[in-house]
Amino acid sequence: MTSGNKPLDGGNLVLSTEEKEQLLRSHPTCDGFIRKFIGSSDYINGNERWCLWLNDDNLHEAIKIHEIKERIEKVKQFRLEGGNNAKAKALTPHKFEFSNEPKQSQIIVPRVSSIRREYIPMGFVEIDNVIADSSQVIYDAEPYVFGLLNSKMHMIWVRVTAGRLKSDYRYSSYFSYHTFPFPNISTQRKNEITQAVFRILEEREKHSDKTLAELYDPNKMPNGLREAHHQNDIIIEKCYRSTPFKSDEERLEYLFKLYEKMIGEEKEREAKEKAAKKTRNKKK
Repeated sequence: MTSGNKPLDGGNLVLSTEEKEQLLRSHPTCDGFIRKFIGSSDYINGNERWCLWLNDDNLHEAIKIHEIKERIEKVKQFRLEGGNNAKAKALTPHKFEFSNEPKQSQIIVPRVSSIRREYIPMGFVEIDNVIADSSQVIYDAEPYVFGLLNSKMHMIWVRVTAGRLKSDYRYSSYFSYHTFPFPNISTQRKNEITQAVFRILEEREKHSDKTLAELYDPNKMPNGLREAHHQNDIIIEKCYRSTPFKSDEERLEYLFKLYEKMIGEEKEREAKEKAAKKTRNKKK
């Protein structure tokens, strides 16, 4: 899991739907320079934004369009007036400050989500969409990872590890994702989770006219979607032990025991590596 793509552009590489359509009306051939731009709020609430997605190969063609060239020049000026990091990026004003692209898939993980929701609305988005830095993102993950993140076990961990923005969760890859204890599982178990993932996505698709904010409102969540998540929860919990947990407190206690074991193993591994390095240096 890493951060999404950061424009550092003063608003000049990002387009509203109106700006995008106006640009396409004037220059129909520039659609290859425009991609959908999705942040946390966009994804959860169904808003649409767009961005100029340029690279060194298509820059020559892009700057033939006056409106695009003008935007790039404004980005350069914006960065030159910023700090040292911004100034360094002024040499490539047609590019985002940092950017990544998936090869096969990408899972968007909103940084901020209502504490009322049982699950943080995460999901797969098309690979030609650009995920903004207001979200976290996992590139080219196996599908079962989606089921893991959309489970009750993970959300219990999130409740005690995530930050807060007012009363909302502020999801952190460092505190909530990379620390989350999860056992090694078999290919068969991964396949079971993947099937549960498909059921969740299918149930969402049945209500494609609704936003994720509506679908994951605890008072409005469709029964089919709730049941699909419940079945996923059952499979995920079986990854930890065969007997069902009796309460969230018991689940959290179990997770912390695994975390302590994980940290202990990590420290032991680091100590061995340090000792091995010391031995190698002595031999030299």
